[in-house]
Amino acid sequence: MKYSRKQLDEMRSANTDRWFDEWNETGSKPTWNYKAENEKLWVEWLMSLEVGDRAHVCHYSDVDPCTVIKKTPTTITVRYDKAELKDTWKPEFVLGGFIAHCTNNNQQQDAWNIEEDPDGTVEVFRFRKSRNLYMNRYDERLYPEWAKKYDYNF
Repeated sequence: MKYSRKQLDEMRSANTDRWFDEWNETGSKPTWNYKAENEKLWVEWLMSLEVGDRAHVCHYSDVDPCTVIKKTPTTITVRYDKAELKDTWKPEFVLGGFIAHCTNNNQQQDAWNIEEDPDGTVEVFRFRKSRNLYMNRYDERLYPEWAKKYDYNF
């Protein structure tokens, strides 16, 4: 049965909650492995990406949006999209670190206008069974949903 990504997220959360609730009620760890069950749901969540879906690539501390343009059983090819910072959010800096520190760096969730870029760079991600992740040759990870973050502190 195929679930939506939202349903899979909710199922993973419910598994974790159930395991900890059982531990609190009985005073000992439950015998079933919620991590293994959540891992299966995690892989299904990643495998739910299809051509045309929006995704994002996690670099070391930055995140860039992309669109899936091709999928095979073991690879996903993406094209990077454009992202512009909205006028509604400005980074706030205080002196510190090397020169300055951005105090609101983690509040960028809705600070970007993202749109598809037909001329964007294309990159291939391979599914690594050992890590249960789609990764490129630089070990950067691919996840569903559009997202953008620029790390002003790096």
